[in-house]
Amino acid sequence: MNKEVCIFGNGASLKDFDFQSIDRNKYDIVGCCLAFRYWDKIDWYPDIYVNVDRVVCKNPEVIEFIKQKKCQFYVLSNVIKEVWHDYPKDGTIFFIEDLLMYPMSSFKYVRNWCSGSAAVIASLDRYRKLHLFGFDCDYVEFIPECIQEEDGTLTIEKTPENNPNYFFDDYQREGDKYNIPNGKTIHMKSWEELSYIIEFINKMYPEDQCKVDITNYNSKTSISRWINTKMMGEFNSD
Repeated sequence: MNKEVCIFGNGASLKDFDFQSIDRNKYDIVGCCLAFRYWDKIDWYPDIYVNVDRVVCKNPEVIEFIKQKKCQFYVLSNVIKEVWHDYPKDGTIFFIEDLLMYPMSSFKYVRNWCSGSAAVIASLDRYRKLHLFGFDCDYVEFIPECIQEEDGTLTIEKTPENNPNYFFDDYQREGDKYNIPNGKTIHMKSWEELSYIIEFINKMYPEDQCKVDITNYNSKTSISRWINTKMMGEFNSD
């Protein structure tokens, strides 16, 4: 049986989602960015970890998580090399900057991306049936607990008690640096582009074994204008 894949963003729509109920014999899992802070709490980890945010990638906790080898593969930005010189060269780490130049990768079509859309693109090289969760794209751009630095990045001054952007409140913690979300520009543009890439693949390779079947499970509008969307309760209801 060819496995399907569940790809998780970190939006608030995933609050109270039962990750551990997913049948790992049927589905592989892709997860993103700082969600390992929640995975550690429930002792549950994805097969593939994606973090191509050039600021968040440098977080020391990201490096420590990768060192624990909880996942099979990691897709990162090569900026992590600036702070982690002895990263493993064992074939488990892929850099998006290299994949963008690799003619056999679906990344060859990409011009705009965020970690979420990059997670989907990375999955296109391994899976034909994709299920998306938690890609809400309704960011509060500046939460009260952040300050803006001179270089334009944001820093969390105090761990939020209620973070509207994520499915658990301490997704971001005191001292974290990150980019302004730019949900309506960078994120939305990357998802629009992704929809064109999938449309192109399905037109060029209409055979059943090549056709991409992708579904977004979300009650929010989010990326539904480009990706076929159902309510979360419809996942695995067949």
